[in-house]
This record gives sequence, structure tokens and C-alpha cells, in this order.
Amino acid sequence: MKLHRLVCTWQGGGVQGNAVTVLHFDGTEVGAPPVAAVKSAFDNFKGALPLGVTVTIPSTGDSIDDATGTLEGVWSGSGGGAITGTGTAVSAAGVGACITWLTGGIVNGRKLRGRTFLVPLHNSTYDSDGTLAAGTVTAVNAFAAALLASGGFGIWHRPTTVGGSDGTSSSVLAYRVRDKVAYLSSRRD
Repeated sequence: MKLHRLVCTWQGGGVQGNAVTVLHFDGTEVGAPPVAAVKSAFDNFKGALPLGVTVTIPSTGDSIDDATGTLEGVWSGSGGGAITGTGTAVSAAGVGACITWLTGGIVNGRKLRGRTFLVPLHNSTYDSDGTLAAGTVTAVNAFAAALLASGGFGIWHRPTTVGGSDGTSSSVLAYRVRDKVAYLSSRRD
């Protein structure tokens, strides 16, 4: 199956290294992924992002084969752009929230799941006990619901060997947001 890959880049204070959010959408239909809906989800979440942190949602990207990860083409859409955080400028490096995406797919006897990290978040998004504030959990749930409602959203499992063809993908059916701070040690492109 063909997947459209949407790579959103994070920049600004509190962001370390090559920070990206990679989203995959069903590319078997003609057209682009729901770029404007993704931008709207980030726009509605910008109050949790530190002042000066920018997330850029592109209007173009790659299309890949889900079995091999091979580039099959490019897509072009509209509605992309940059969203800048409006929270306080203070944040803790490498911590924030995490969304676990649930699918009906099975890979090697296990359920196929995905994760999206929202890191960093500004200091007022946390409770005094070190968990996420209730309003933050609500905002992350709203962000996740918006992505799920955008249509065609899926999770890609890379091939298990270099040059392999055992990759797969599955549509996201639900999500889970825990009232727990997520620690981000690295990001992959």
C-alpha cells in the first residue's frame, strides 16, 4: 500500500537536535494528506507549546511503499505553514506528552501501535506532582482526536531488515493519552 509521509519539523527554544513529528496517511487514493487538518490540530494545541517553539507543517512530502519503505513519488497539497507556541518561554528539555496510537494490525504476534511525542511543553502544563495538568491532558486528547478525525491516518511498521519487504501499515482506530510525563531520549527521521 502507498503511504503519504508528512514530516512536521520543530524548532526554537527547548527543542534539541533534529526534532520531527512523522505522520503517515493512506496514499492509495489520489490526493494529498489532510495538511490543513494537521495544521489546525497543531494550531489548537499551540497554547501548550513554549513561546518561541515553532512547528512547521509542510505542503509537500514523500509517498512510500509500506512493505519496503521505497520512495514511490511525492505528494503536494495546500494548507501547510508554521504554528508558534504561545505558552510561557520556560520549558523542561526532553519532556512532554505522548499519544499512543492503537490499530487493528498485528505484526509478529503483537498489536501494531505507534507513538507521537509532543515535546517540549511549557512549564505551566505540569501539575505540582510532576504529572500533566488536567488541562494539558484535555488539550492532548483534543489534538489526538483531531488527527484521528482527519481521515486516512495510519501507523507504519518499517521492514525488519535492510532491503526487506515485510513492512506494513494499519489504520489508527483509537488512541490513549496517559497522565504521565513522557521522556524523549531521541527522535528518528
